[in-house]
Amino acid sequence: PCSKSPWNLKGDLFINFLNLLDENIYTLQQKIFEHIFLSGSAIFFASLLAIPLGITITRLPFLRKILLSVGSVSQTIPSLAFLAFLVPFMGLGTIPTLTVLIFYAFYPILRSTYAGFQNIPPDCQEAADSLGFSSFQKIWFVELPLAAPVLISGVRIATASIIGITTIAAFVGAGGLGDFITQGLALNSTPLILLGSIPTAFLALGFDYGLSRFEKHLHHRKEKRKSLGWISFFLLGSSICYFFVAGGYFFLREYVFTPLKPITIASKNFTEQYILAELMAQLIEAKTDLKVTRKLNLGASDIVHKALIKGEVDLYPEYSGTAYLTILKESWSPQETNIFEKVRQVYKEKYNLIWLDPFGFSNSQSLAIKKELAKEYKVTSLTDLENLSPQLKIAAPPEFLKRADGFPNLSKAYGLKFKSIVQIDISLLYTVIRQSKIDVIVAFTTDGKIPKYNLVILKDNKNFYPPYHAAPVIRKEICDAYPEIQVVLSPLLGLIDDKKMRDLNYEVDVKGVSPQKAAHTFLLKHHLL
Repeated sequence: PCSKSPWNLKGDLFINFLNLLDENIYTLQQKIFEHIFLSGSAIFFASLLAIPLGITITRLPFLRKILLSVGSVSQTIPSLAFLAFLVPFMGLGTIPTLTVLIFYAFYPILRSTYAGFQNIPPDCQEAADSLGFSSFQKIWFVELPLAAPVLISGVRIATASIIGITTIAAFVGAGGLGDFITQGLALNSTPLILLGSIPTAFLALGFDYGLSRFEKHLHHRKEKRKSLGWISFFLLGSSICYFFVAGGYFFLREYVFTPLKPITIASKNFTEQYILAELMAQLIEAKTDLKVTRKLNLGASDIVHKALIKGEVDLYPEYSGTAYLTILKESWSPQETNIFEKVRQVYKEKYNLIWLDPFGFSNSQSLAIKKELAKEYKVTSLTDLENLSPQLKIAAPPEFLKRADGFPNLSKAYGLKFKSIVQIDISLLYTVIRQSKIDVIVAFTTDGKIPKYNLVILKDNKNFYPPYHAAPVIRKEICDAYPEIQVVLSPLLGLIDDKKMRDLNYEVDVKGVSPQKAAHTFLLKHHLL
């Protein structure tokens, strides 16, 4: 068939985006609420800290140099790295996210406050002194009004920046529009990415416009002071009201009017995890009275496992091989038998966590190459790749490059010495090999994209990898408090074989069906709903 023209592709993208918008309109509204609450709270608390300190350093030169220098250097720290650093100490959710956002909002507001007070005409200060103003009166009635335009410009810059940075909240389950972006990256879905990025951009532009109008209104040095105008006043007032209504609604709903502690279901950051989490969440929602909170796309196993131990999440799907090698730090040998039962026993004794029965499939990992390359060099197994590897480039996610069952030990076992190694997010692996920028990628045996991209998974003929049986892992306290969870999940366990899981992944990754819809259709098809 003839390939589609760019115009048709753009038209399809637009239609898919509109369909996705229609399906997720209520979720989008909730994510906007969460986004505004997080970014607005960060600006508010950063202003409470930065404005008084900005005024203080105009009086204390020794403190000024320290704060401005440290603040300037702090802006060079990557926000995602800082968030990852805080997670082990603060856990997941709102607290580490707000800490990061306040940290990045602080310096622009501090700097603008200092600049605004430094630019106050000396004669105004002398006039205030001659009138006998106290220090507080001088600041409140003279200096602060004169410095306000510059101060507001700093708040404006911080607000636009923080609205963009708030998308990192998705990586620690704090919500916001970043949820759409990270899921879109994981699912290679441009419409889903746009669903998160377009509202984020509009929020930043809207608040920037409102604050810019307010900033112009505060300038005192114009001969004729102009009013804001009813349109500008309406837009600014609407933005402020929307912030308070949306933020207040989210805060009350999440922290005040939640009648029961919800069951929090988490997942790691790839398609299969989204689907398994949705299958469990939809069954629990349909067959119990429990409220389910989803914290998807939390990243590597270590992060989700620590969150489970701390009680920040209650249930998530894990793989026996990953738990055995990465969490328990055990050494695998092909002579090892029934590692699932060993993992189940140690988890219960050491972490007070319960492994339910497996879903029914094993998702092992290996390396994948294009069929043309495999055919040309007659490569079918990882052993066959040894002599060819010095000519090839491999791409792998960060977790694979460090884990015990990842690249270091795999390359030793098979004598692999690649021409170059590229670290890349797991969601982009298939994109780079499709574009022929990479020759080899890390792949999983149940990936739905394998046939679409015409790839071959190389056989692990030395049994380097243990079995990766997927199963729900749940906190024992939750199991004891809500025994109905295990009852409603039991029909799902043992039901999903390798082919069914591959087909589910194919529906999402290739056909573009959402994980929610794919899970719902599967449950209906097997009469579980």
